[in-house]
Amino acid sequence: MTDARESAAKAETDLIRQGERTIDNLKRLFAVVFALSFGVVATGAIDKLRPLLAAKAVAAPPLWLWLLNLEMIGVFVVTAGVFYHQSAKFLDIRYAKHPLSEAHPMGFATDYLILVLTVAPFYFMAHALSAGVTHAVGYFWFVMFYVGLLGLGLVLLLVAELGHSDFFRIKTFQETIAADELRRERTLRTYWLLMNSLILFVVLALFWSFTFLTKCPPAGHDFSGLLFLGLFGAVALLRDYLDFRYAWRFLYPLREGSAASFDKWPMTMIVGSTSLVGFVAAGIAFLAGAVILGASLKLWQIGLWIQACS
Repeated sequence: MTDARESAAKAETDLIRQGERTIDNLKRLFAVVFALSFGVVATGAIDKLRPLLAAKAVAAPPLWLWLLNLEMIGVFVVTAGVFYHQSAKFLDIRYAKHPLSEAHPMGFATDYLILVLTVAPFYFMAHALSAGVTHAVGYFWFVMFYVGLLGLGLVLLLVAELGHSDFFRIKTFQETIAADELRRERTLRTYWLLMNSLILFVVLALFWSFTFLTKCPPAGHDFSGLLFLGLFGAVALLRDYLDFRYAWRFLYPLREGSAASFDKWPMTMIVGSTSLVGFVAAGIAFLAGAVILGASLKLWQIGLWIQACS
């Protein structure tokens, strides 16, 4: 009997080890995408500095321009870092942790596709920071791709919420997922849905409000535009703080006593709630408000916005 238990434990350990290697291979694919994006951002920064580096007779950019560029690069670097960490850690916890989940190929592929779609906007955000784009339309495309990042992420969260339900995930794919893992995923999805929908609503509300002061707020052509970009960067970095700080206990191994110190409102309400319907409904309400603001701004009329931002 003892030999049988030891053999079963060894087999389980070996399966988890193989799962870790499989997930490491997937994370390398994510690392390539992020490495390319960071390379594009670095190239764009060098292009903007090239006249100064080449000692050409050009006036040094004013301080406000340095600060604006640093803020936008900071938004990209911090946001990309948070998203990459969470994507990689999700794969670790979901597929390479004891007790081992009995994954289905389609369920695994669905999770991977959702993660790829979630991080894809970063490549476009990186190109939106290039000198040619910012000199032409300011940070219009950077803000648009950030809005797209949150919007697409929210849609994918709703898809994941449906896809991980008992009917679609457990019964359709015949998977065995640890109960603790299901609760962890549901708590995180609820928190991200509520937080990201609120941040998206705030960003679009700022965009809409500043259109009464300047024709293209993200272009940063005047004081009102610069103020909008400053507030946009502050809101984006606040989102990253809320995401990294409040989700930390779910994304990093902590002892029980240490984990409890990370429980703060509103996460305490979500964790302690017997039903998450109210939080999901609030997130959907903020998302609906963001859609209304986007429709009011007519963001789909890209040609008109490019003309206004040029």
